[in-house]
This record gives sequence, C-alpha cells and structure tokens, in this order.
Amino acid sequence: MAYEHAERHIQALQLAKSCVELGARMKTVAYLTGLSGTLLREYFYNDRAATGGRWPSSQDWYHMATLVQRAEASLIASIFQFLRTQHACSARKAMVCAYKMYRERWSGRSSISFDRAFELIASVEGIWTQQSSQLALHICARCRCRYLIALGDTSADHSGCVFCKLVKRYATDSRIQSSFVGKPDLPLSLARVQSPDRLLSDSL
Repeated sequence: MAYEHAERHIQALQLAKSCVELGARMKTVAYLTGLSGTLLREYFYNDRAATGGRWPSSQDWYHMATLVQRAEASLIASIFQFLRTQHACSARKAMVCAYKMYRERWSGRSSISFDRAFELIASVEGIWTQQSSQLALHICARCRCRYLIALGDTSADHSGCVFCKLVKRYATDSRIQSSFVGKPDLPLSLARVQSPDRLLSDSL
C-alpha cells in the first residue's frame, strides 16, 4: 500500500513537471495532479512569477475566437478524444500529450496556452472545472474533419466547418496567411477522423 501511494505521488510529480514546462498555471496543475498548492509552490513555482490576467474561460472564448484559433482548439480536442477512446489514456495524461502534439504539429504560430487548452477540454468533457459538457466534437459532412461546436449546434453542416472555411479563405485572407508558415494543409489533415494514428506513431 505504501509503495503504491509513493508510486502515485511520483507519477503526479512527473505530470506536474510536464505541465509546468508547458507553461501551466499552478491552479491548472493542481486540478490535473491533485497535488496541493503548497507542495506545487515549493517544488515548481518558488522562482516563477505568477501568471497575470484572468483565468481562461474556454466556453465563452471559443465562440468569440478567430477562425484560426477555433481550428487550433478543434485540433486539440480531436487529439485528446482520440487518445482517450483509442489508446485508453487517462484524461490527465491525454491532456498533456494532446497539447504537446498540438504544439509540435501545428504548422502555424500556436496561440492557445496550456491553461486555455485545459479549460477547453474541461468544457468538452464536463470534467475538472466543469460540471457538464458545453462543447462537443462534430464530424463535418463536407470534409470529414472533427471540429468543435456548442452542444447540439450542427448549423455548419450547411455552410462548412472551421477547416472548410480556413482552406477556402486562405488564398485571399492575409490575416490567415500570416498565421501559417505554409498552406493550411496540415491543420486540415490532422483534424480528419483517420489522421491521429499517424500522429501517434511519431509522438508516443
């Protein structure tokens, strides 16, 4: 029993270290690991300046976000869900792995912080800071990409999802062009239903 407790504690500390390296606030790390603020401050945050600004609320943010940001958010949620359903990862491990994979594979300048991604997944899954799901992944009837919607909203089936719009507008929208190193083929392919297996073979 003592050994198992020690093993869980070590795993929690390792997870906390990964979260801190990804820029997580102490509050986020506490939710994910179950470690106390006192312990986290002693081990990881003594020499770190506190992150300023409001706590990110992804439910409201997503509906006001730019097209590129909504595509990024959809990619994070898609990878997270795949890790959970196809690879039986725990929610907290899937959170860290999904964010790392997003940062490694997104072809543009990543704009979503770890804290924002954490709140986003909480809103999709109804876990951690959320009592119920507020957002859901939906498969686009046109391009077969997974993208985030408010629960029950399938209006994009008629007008195209965020990835359809992203690709369509890329050629004429300088703001979208400036967000990417090259054409937005990568975010489109990563969001497709069949793509996470290829990601996982390189990343896990």
